[in-house]
Amino acid sequence: MDKNKIIALLRKDMMGEQQAIVQYLNHAYNMPEGTVPAEIEAIAREEMYHLDWLADMIVELGGDPTMERDPVDFGAAPAEQQLLKDVDLEQVAIDQYRAHIAMIDDETVRRLLARILQDELVHQEQFRDLAAEAAAEAAAGGASGAEAEDGDEPAGKPPERLQALLNKGVRHEYSVVLQYLYHSFVAEDCEASEELQNAAINEMQHLGWLAEHLAEEGGEPDFTHEELVLTRDAITNLEADVAIENQVTQMYTVQIPEVDEEGLKKLLTRIRDHEIYHEAVFSDLLAEARATTASQKDETDEPSAPTRPSIPSVGSLKD
Repeated sequence: MDKNKIIALLRKDMMGEQQAIVQYLNHAYNMPEGTVPAEIEAIAREEMYHLDWLADMIVELGGDPTMERDPVDFGAAPAEQQLLKDVDLEQVAIDQYRAHIAMIDDETVRRLLARILQDELVHQEQFRDLAAEAAAEAAAGGASGAEAEDGDEPAGKPPERLQALLNKGVRHEYSVVLQYLYHSFVAEDCEASEELQNAAINEMQHLGWLAEHLAEEGGEPDFTHEELVLTRDAITNLEADVAIENQVTQMYTVQIPEVDEEGLKKLLTRIRDHEIYHEAVFSDLLAEARATTASQKDETDEPSAPTRPSIPSVGSLKD
């Protein structure tokens, strides 16, 4: 099969992985604390590995990873129904990976997809078990999905300004997770790639903290991303990363005094301080990238040594 066709199939697989990550996390964030949402988040983390592996394979084949996703079902429902949706989504992934394995003739790619397929089969069984657990808990009078614990009334909607404030953070964190992951996928410098992945993991923590807080208040996290800077140029990418960290640091600094709840104020302060650290790390990486580029340019611009005139041979003198 042509490499471009393989890349197109792998990009489609990436879209499905990101769809699963967002759907599973949204379900987990909207459930009361306990073993079920923790297990869902663990499955989502495994899907993140799949996303990373697929992106690496696409880059190896000479293509560009995609940071788009298939449509996510954000509909509210009791926990059992949400988990059954996840069972169905795993079946979609299973069918797609089996079809792509049958179509692709590259053994390295087939081996990767078969490895991912094994995980999806396990995930589907895990979701079936979790759905049964949620059904049993609901039958016993426990909390289910967005329902409140201990017989309390479900949480009402948070104040409009608070929901807007938290969702601004959710959208930012989701956006930079995608942007930093893409930059890490295409980075040629190993140190830069590792630092970008570390930042993406930390931003994913921020996303979870904000989304969980919003869900606990009765709000709905907004998993839409802002405009992303997705290029192959290291300097352009790092300049964008420094700029967005500077921007979000200012955003959280403005938001913190607006918040009355002490716990949320401390959370936003903690996130803001992490962003300051990220900006410093990215600034160092940017300085290194610029220095490397300048050094390479100097080497290219250096005049070549003058060539010595060739000494004519005896034969040429006779002619």
